[in-house]
Amino acid sequence: MGTRLRSLDTRAIDWIYENLRSRKLDPVMRFLSFSGNVGIIWLAVAITLYVTKISREATFCILGALFSSVFIANIVLKRAMKRERPFLIRDDRQTIIAPPDDFSFPSGHTYSSFAAATAILMYAPRLGIIALVYAAGIAFSRLYLYVHYLSDVLFGILFGVGTGILVCYIYNLHFAI
Repeated sequence: MGTRLRSLDTRAIDWIYENLRSRKLDPVMRFLSFSGNVGIIWLAVAITLYVTKISREATFCILGALFSSVFIANIVLKRAMKRERPFLIRDDRQTIIAPPDDFSFPSGHTYSSFAAATAILMYAPRLGIIALVYAAGIAFSRLYLYVHYLSDVLFGILFGVGTGILVCYIYNLHFAI
């Protein structure tokens, strides 16, 4: 990564750390981040959509998008890129959650959240808008908590939206009735 991009990456999260961190926001950001752990919030939405029969198609696409994004982010990309987390590079910056022990790029929370939110948007547009806003909150929490660089999150958004669209396309092509 180029020096300018690396500098922007660090400056962005440093600015958030220095200007937005507060005791009032800390629990909100911890909660948002926690709700993105292994896609907890998105699994709950998928189950709700299935049980209430609002959109069973969305359920399958959400699950497909989640599993795909977790595999691609955590098994493939993080291991290939091996990018250290910002709190490991800057020992004067502390995270207020249990420090993740995997690599940083891309943000798995962001990737899976945007993959699931995109799948929701494809089948339940009103709920999808809310899901995208919530996914953005999860993405921001990862910057706020100093566990990801800006580019980790931006690529997580890009990969997540792409995966969500692709999974829904494949589902519609092969499985939709």
